[in-house]
Amino acid sequence: MNETVYLAALNKCFFGNWKLAHSLLQHFGSAQAVFSAGRKLLSQLLPGMDAAVGHLTDGQLPEAAFDELEYCRKEGLEAISITDDGYPSRLAQTPEAPLVIFKKGSRQLNGARFLSIVGTRHCTPHSKKYCEMVAEFLSSLKVKPVIVSGMAYGIDTLAHQSALRYGLDTIAVTATGLDTVYPASNRNLSLHIEERGAIVTEFWSGTDPFPSNFVSRNRMVAGMSDGTLVIESRLRGGSLITAKAAFNYDREVFAFPGKIEEENFAGCNELIAADIAHLVRGAEDICRELEWASEGRNTTGLRQNRWDTLPPEKRFVLQALKRGGEMDAAQIAACCGSGVSYVSRLLLEMEIEGLVRHISANKYVNL
Repeated sequence: MNETVYLAALNKCFFGNWKLAHSLLQHFGSAQAVFSAGRKLLSQLLPGMDAAVGHLTDGQLPEAAFDELEYCRKEGLEAISITDDGYPSRLAQTPEAPLVIFKKGSRQLNGARFLSIVGTRHCTPHSKKYCEMVAEFLSSLKVKPVIVSGMAYGIDTLAHQSALRYGLDTIAVTATGLDTVYPASNRNLSLHIEERGAIVTEFWSGTDPFPSNFVSRNRMVAGMSDGTLVIESRLRGGSLITAKAAFNYDREVFAFPGKIEEENFAGCNELIAADIAHLVRGAEDICRELEWASEGRNTTGLRQNRWDTLPPEKRFVLQALKRGGEMDAAQIAACCGSGVSYVSRLLLEMEIEGLVRHISANKYVNL
């Protein structure tokens, strides 16, 4: 067994107490040495933690970790330890960095600029506008940031979709193993993220989306980025946990303000009032604080360029909707001379990409 196996086992043993895992690693010099230390020494170092000592000495955890890494190898997934070059360097700087994470997708986890975008699952129409506005501006920079979020309902989904729409790489941090897509409705989105980014987690396969997992997920989202933007948030919610984690990691936090009577922006307003978050009116404010120069910024032709890169079949769909207004798949198929099932699949892709919107009675409109 190699060191990565023992690191994964150590992380599993002390999940939720990463600082202790790190301290043991530092004390013994390697994860393998921790598991070889013996019950007597470990009992002295971990008083009152008999269960943990048992896990470290009975040999079962390393065997389970070996099986998990074998599963990853067979499924084409990457297991990245904190000692590997591919481990996200920003996350490694935090005191609660997991010892091993798992990844699928083409995007490496390091780069010049990373921005987390988070917010409520039950968002208002303002959110889509804000996500679009931020992604469009960032896509115009010569050094394009990577967008990190949690692939949950609401703002997370909008953040990933906006990033993909404007040609930005995006990384989703999940609260389950990589064998599960949560929520299931984001299965198609997850495939697009794999193509243009990556999906990462600290959880082993077979892990269900327990509520406590989302707190850990939020910590990772904050730790992987230079800054965290809260688009919209109530006074309670995961996005505030992410923002406060980012603040504790000495990362910049940003929030869009809202009217004092708007519950969906009460969390944003609280972050701003507590001097945790910078008040932002647009991506320009974020770039200024993070010293991301807008060198050579040129938004002229962005939408035209987006149109030029679309395949002909998607252009036909958009042209049909532009002429006909609200239409269902059968009506669009008739206009384009294609089959209904084929057009239905296209519409699903285009909805994920933010090109069309699904409204009542199975009809779609052009965005």
